[in-house]
Amino acid sequence: MNIERLQELKAQQMIKAVNFIEAGHSPLVIEIEYVDQGQCLRALLTDDEGVVISYNHLKEGYDVCLKAGIRKANLVQIETDDEVCQSAYARYHRESIPLVF
Repeated sequence: MNIERLQELKAQQMIKAVNFIEAGHSPLVIEIEYVDQGQCLRALLTDDEGVVISYNHLKEGYDVCLKAGIRKANLVQIETDDEVCQSAYARYHRESIPLVF
């Protein structure tokens, strides 16, 4: 999902949550949870070529969200040991820190 699509979803009020995901000491990525045709979907924020964008600081993520009109997100930190132990999909959304900016 590119930034233009993110702005469209925000304008249509289809965004359920924005998650800043940080795994270990890796840069963070932005995951968007949104509703499309009655289904809840998830997508990572990408550039126009479809490459996932990573950020080194929360401030960079804030700037992207503010540009799209989004003023809150969740910080999701995944421990690297947890990643290895997960079987299919990590249910990390239950352990998130709400952010308002």
